[in-house]
Amino acid sequence: MATLYVLYGSATGNAEHIAKDLASRPCPAPFASMEALELDSFKKKKLLDTWKEAPSHGLQKHGVLVVASTTGNGDPPENASRFVRYIKRKATVTEMPFSNCAFAVLGLGDTNYDQFCATGQVRHIYVFTMSKRQPNPFPPLHKRLLIH
Repeated sequence: MATLYVLYGSATGNAEHIAKDLASRPCPAPFASMEALELDSFKKKKLLDTWKEAPSHGLQKHGVLVVASTTGNGDPPENASRFVRYIKRKATVTEMPFSNCAFAVLGLGDTNYDQFCATGQVRHIYVFTMSKRQPNPFPPLHKRLLIH
């Protein structure tokens, strides 16, 4: 059965906590399970191999939710830096590794920094581009919701 992957990049634990909390909830249809993983585990877990092919469970796309925090002034957290470097490579863009994935990105950040949610925005733009779809605008979350 199909798995909904909840991938996170977290420096202080907030994104990790949100991802694991989401993965512990009842699984939404049509997925049979959810799994929370660090973003940098995508190669070790062979997720790219899984996502290269269309799902065999009657779904049109693999489900991927990315929960990403931003550290410093727009930097990815340590456990997401490999993934960010991977999606920024020119060769990755031509490979289109996410063309069989449906994505959602939740970017976390601190409005005190100029590059608020920069890591989430980078992932949003690159991943949607590599999934052969035009990215939707990435509205700043702080304009709609403040979480303390």
